[in-house]
Amino acid sequence: MKLLNKGIYLKVPTLEELSNTELLLGDSKTMEFNKKWGGTVSFPATKWEFFYDEYIDNPSRYYFHIYNLDGVFVGEVSSRFKESFNSYVLNIKIMYMFRGNKHAFDALEKFLEYIFETENVSRIVDNIGHDSTAGISLLKQFGFIEIDQTDEYLLLELKKEDF
Repeated sequence: MKLLNKGIYLKVPTLEELSNTELLLGDSKTMEFNKKWGGTVSFPATKWEFFYDEYIDNPSRYYFHIYNLDGVFVGEVSSRFKESFNSYVLNIKIMYMFRGNKHAFDALEKFLEYIFETENVSRIVDNIGHDSTAGISLLKQFGFIEIDQTDEYLLLELKKEDF
């Protein structure tokens, strides 16, 4: 499946394309935001099949790679239902070298449209670090509002009717 929006398209990856996810998670500049929680994430090929079954072939989870219009991988956007939040939880990562090009905005716009209109999700949240000012700003552009905070993160929410 491909979802096109302005300067990007979203695509459900094949098993082999999870090599892009490995690059994304292993890039120290990209994963700088995750330093408090361990930084980069090891994602060798031995984990791909399990990940594919759990995150891609699972109707309660949505996972896409983000490509620019030249077909270059620039990041990922996904969500999964998390009981502790009683909601779908957003995940979006853009490779460090592609930040500042509106890829996150375009990807998030298309992703939210897809989950709210096609999948009929009613609410999505993001637990985002206090120091992620660019991420917080991006979410607020789409109408996410702060509903809670801890010492580690802000919890922002967007309801379908507010999108």
